[in-house]
Amino acid sequence: MPDFPSATAHSVVVIGHINHDRIWRLMAPLRSGARITWSDRRIRLGGGGYYTARRLMDLKRPVCLVSTLCSDGHGRWAFDMLTAKHYDLSHVCISDGETDCADILLEPNGERTILSGVKRISRSFSVPTTIEGEAFYVNGTRLCDNILRSLEAAPLVVSQFPLGTPSPRPADIMVGSRADFPGLGLEEIWQTAMRICGDRLKHLALTDGPHETTLYDGKNRQDVGVNHAVSTGDTIGAGDSFSAALLHALINGESLVQAAQWAGEATAKWLEARDAAERPDWADEPEELSN
Repeated sequence: MPDFPSATAHSVVVIGHINHDRIWRLMAPLRSGARITWSDRRIRLGGGGYYTARRLMDLKRPVCLVSTLCSDGHGRWAFDMLTAKHYDLSHVCISDGETDCADILLEPNGERTILSGVKRISRSFSVPTTIEGEAFYVNGTRLCDNILRSLEAAPLVVSQFPLGTPSPRPADIMVGSRADFPGLGLEEIWQTAMRICGDRLKHLALTDGPHETTLYDGKNRQDVGVNHAVSTGDTIGAGDSFSAALLHALINGESLVQAAQWAGEATAKWLEARDAAERPDWADEPEELSN
């Protein structure tokens, strides 16, 4: 992988968390009142910032990552590992305290349930000054004024649909998962997105696992399918991979329909390649930290 330069106007700025995911591989699906056995438990890097930046770098995009890490052993390991992989961490803040891992329950069919503490969910993003970029991807709830000013000046902004009570932010496209909006219709989800993004919002892209992605502009709906479905035992990071591929295709000048089609196919291939890999991922923490 090439040694990418620090953030420039040609970088893609990714604003999102670098998580330490404690992954529990379950032997049976979750169900009420059950006693379930797990076969493996390990910690690996995750989070919307990490996965999206990693996939964009796989696609040869220079990336500037805006995030935070703690100063403990887990945080130092992550910083050193990402530095060795040529991530631009010039806007990654190091804070005192202990890393709070996210627990992910991974079912045999690949579905995952994420358990996050209140403290983790409330984490905010801040930078000391505005940032330039060719495009921005935002996956976070609370954003500082310098980030918001950076988004206002950016030519293209894709935001992951923030849950809870997010900072309003300008974005051209909002990407979300249907699983996050049970019982809500498309128009209701669109109106919620409009309240967050304002008049700049042009499209909503709703993914539905291996099924069709729904594109909506407030009036017209289009469903974009994937040519082949993938059966995988690990869906973690799939949504972030889709968002990275979508943004990559949009920067290349593709229409949203073309970008969504390509992003779905690229994500399927990424999942297949990860399942087929024989060696552990470099993002797996060493045993002395995981225990």
